[in-house]
Amino acid sequence: MNIQKLKFSHFRNYDSASFSFEPAMIHVLFGRNAQGKTNILEGIYYLSHLRSFRTLKTGSLIEHDEHAFSIECLVERKTRLEDLRIYVEDHKKRLFRYGSPVPAASSFVGIVNAILFCPDDLNLFSSSPSKRRQFMDMELVKLSRTYTSTLSHYQKLLKDRNAALKAFHPDSLLIETLGVQMAKEARILIEQRASFLSLLEEKANEVLPVFSESAETLQIRYKTSVETDSENLEEALLEAYEKSIKKDKQTKNTSVGIHRDDIEFILNGKLLTQTASQGQKRTVLLALKIGLAKIIEEKSGQYPIMLLDDVFSELDNLRKAALIASLPKNMQVFITTSEELSPALFNRPVKFYTVENAKMKEGIYHVES
Repeated sequence: MNIQKLKFSHFRNYDSASFSFEPAMIHVLFGRNAQGKTNILEGIYYLSHLRSFRTLKTGSLIEHDEHAFSIECLVERKTRLEDLRIYVEDHKKRLFRYGSPVPAASSFVGIVNAILFCPDDLNLFSSSPSKRRQFMDMELVKLSRTYTSTLSHYQKLLKDRNAALKAFHPDSLLIETLGVQMAKEARILIEQRASFLSLLEEKANEVLPVFSESAETLQIRYKTSVETDSENLEEALLEAYEKSIKKDKQTKNTSVGIHRDDIEFILNGKLLTQTASQGQKRTVLLALKIGLAKIIEEKSGQYPIMLLDDVFSELDNLRKAALIASLPKNMQVFITTSEELSPALFNRPVKFYTVENAKMKEGIYHVES
């Protein structure tokens, strides 16, 4: 998968801008802070996820004194070119494919498949379980239409069950019926989540030795309300709902289920959050991202686009070179940096750009000897 052309209108600090990029190439965007480097990555990410990785406020994405923004791209998917456009006004998104409206966001997400690393991602390990569920769901939604529709249906059933619990006189039969339906959907989601995390653990452990001089082993433990190897997950889930019904009626909320799942990351037999250094967390996260790219390639037949924002900070030259060497050669990569990088670090074709005041100029910048 490759972005060939990218166009912004009133997006962030770009009034009107158009870029062309080569396939299977590393593109290094160099410049001082607040010049527009990360905005380019954010635009590609928005095309992939229909959300920003930096803010929840859509208004922050619109150029000052403007009322709307648009992002367009020409993306190559399995040798086929697709023309995509997003127009956002008054917090409403209008999506277009080949110039025709796309009625459902679920039909648009994942057409551009992009994986991001940014410094804030290090919070994945220490943040709330909802952030780790979001990480898991976000990737599975792009990989599986079944997962997307099942998750959407489960969330609707959960909303209905919570509404039933909040009733002045809760209808026990309705609550039980909704639980039966939820258990069927939850079984599918648990199986897909467990399979995905098992494969991610395998792929991340293939990459991890690239960054470490000592042998390190990563375990990814999926924590859900029932045993994932249970012979009958649906029955186990129904039993969990039944045991919690008294508490649920008191709190007027569904207290158990896949909407409360979590993930634990264990490095060398110990919880990563308790023992790992910042450097170890960074390399584990990079291994996860590259492992994820390999999973996507195996399942879809093409690598995603890799977005690496400020990835080289706190990495020495050996680890910088190791990271670059670990990137699949058929993958299009975008890297932002505020430090000058020697072309000698790269083991494959690379293009350098200088970004200043929302203007991008191609060419190798001066590198001090």
